[in-house]
Amino acid sequence: MSSRRNFLKLAGASAGALAAAKLGIKPAVAQGDIPWGDFVRLSQLSWNDLYGNPPALGRVGQGVVCVNFDGSPAAGLKVFRGPSTSSGIVRKVCAHYVAPIYAAVRGEPYDARSWSDVWYYIGPNEDGQDEYLHSAFVIPTREVLNQPEEVTDWFWGEVTVPIAYQFKSPSFNAWYDFDYYKVFYGQVHQILESATDDAGNVWYRIYDDIEPDRPAWVLAQTFRRITPAEFEPINPQVQDKVIEIDLGRQTITCLEEGYPVFRTRIASGTVYNAPDGTPIDFSTPYGDYVIQGKRPSRRMRGGEEFNLAYDVNAVPWVTYFSFTGAAIHGAYWHNNYGVPRSHGCINVTPDAGKWIYRWSQPYVSYEYVSRLTNEELTDQPHTPITVI
Repeated sequence: MSSRRNFLKLAGASAGALAAAKLGIKPAVAQGDIPWGDFVRLSQLSWNDLYGNPPALGRVGQGVVCVNFDGSPAAGLKVFRGPSTSSGIVRKVCAHYVAPIYAAVRGEPYDARSWSDVWYYIGPNEDGQDEYLHSAFVIPTREVLNQPEEVTDWFWGEVTVPIAYQFKSPSFNAWYDFDYYKVFYGQVHQILESATDDAGNVWYRIYDDIEPDRPAWVLAQTFRRITPAEFEPINPQVQDKVIEIDLGRQTITCLEEGYPVFRTRIASGTVYNAPDGTPIDFSTPYGDYVIQGKRPSRRMRGGEEFNLAYDVNAVPWVTYFSFTGAAIHGAYWHNNYGVPRSHGCINVTPDAGKWIYRWSQPYVSYEYVSRLTNEELTDQPHTPITVI
């Protein structure tokens, strides 16, 4: 006979499952239920259909691994029964796992790596057990499938799905199995041309600014066209604009005539340890700067000389301010703002990066792409940036 304690546990699970059913909540798919190596199926998968159109989706960040390079098991990201690490572990998930998000709730910080106390409720599992993921390691996303169009001239496109895949040709038979050859929600790519395969699927060829001759095709429905109107300046009538970056508070503040008009949390540069244990300082440099240039999209890689190589594709809304390459830009690979964690740049959300890109001076056109401003922009102010 079951004990009263076990009976209450089962009753609670059943009540949770019944409530979820009434709300239309579908259980989060357990790790292993999706064949992660089946790129054809994944490329055609609708997360909204899988989860019954939840309010939002969340993708686990690139840094969360379940298997190390040497093949040994790694921690992954733990799923808990409540918004606390003491609530009990249900299971673990790995990088690029996509879960439904039904609510954001306050609980306890995950550990010293995270600043936020916000957790995401991802619904009950098939046993009726509620599940939570900490927000620092889960990037909020949506899935919006777009009407493909014929490309007669290049345009900027934004990824509107949690994750999609690059292929060597407009066909499901030629995929690239590398993180920087995937595309993720919030990325910005230059769309060069379109093609239709024998099954009627429309594809876009995207440009890689480090490998310009590499063929890269992605399903067209995963991109939306960014219009020239989205590049128009914000408050151009104001000349006195200043950006303050506070590394202690991990915030960035935009001021007009001395008054703050925008503020958000950041993730600045930090110290990384090389494989031999040597600390390598990637901290964002203090000092006074001005904006030097802007790019809507940039593939960023480096760190090879320290055996700390990184390679992130299509970094969106890049605003450069130092000759060492430091920039303010959107980060689609994590959601851990409020603590240093970058290789020297100022990470903000893609939406915040876009706002700063449009608001700050000099203002640039749809076609403009440069780390250093050219002669055409010398008659404009260059917004000062102070890093304290």
